[in-house]
Amino acid sequence: MVKLDEIDRQILEHLQENGRITNNELAKRVGLTTTPTLERVKRLEREGVIKGYTAVIDRDKVGQGLTVLCNIKLSVHQMGEMVEFSKHIAGVPEILACYNTTGEYDYLLHAVVENTKAYEKFLREKLTRIPGVERIHTSIVLAVQKEMTKIKVHETNESEK
Repeated sequence: MVKLDEIDRQILEHLQENGRITNNELAKRVGLTTTPTLERVKRLEREGVIKGYTAVIDRDKVGQGLTVLCNIKLSVHQMGEMVEFSKHIAGVPEILACYNTTGEYDYLLHAVVENTKAYEKFLREKLTRIPGVERIHTSIVLAVQKEMTKIKVHETNESEK
């Protein structure tokens, strides 16, 4: 875990709210001048705390309005098969996230497609063709009640220092 002070946490809070904030405005908000603020941002990027910057897109407005959650069970649980599964998933643009999970299923996929017809094609032509997939259970998202990308950046506990 990277050690963060209060200024670092403030920088991260502001950048999560608006990744396009100017360095001048960011410096004002955290109470520093522009040069040390920029140096801190660059350090946070170098250390991998800030992984990148992105725009949040309204999926409906770009024709990707159906969100599906797919639970995947593999037939074999050997490292080689899991690595192969991960390689296949990495090349599928409809899949926004893939989580290796505990429980009855091995993976949870978060995917977006245009509509149910597009999901059927995605399922038949992509998911079912991945070697080692034994079972797929799909849930279609009817409505999104909460969806965020911003996380709370906590202070380090004394026991963690």
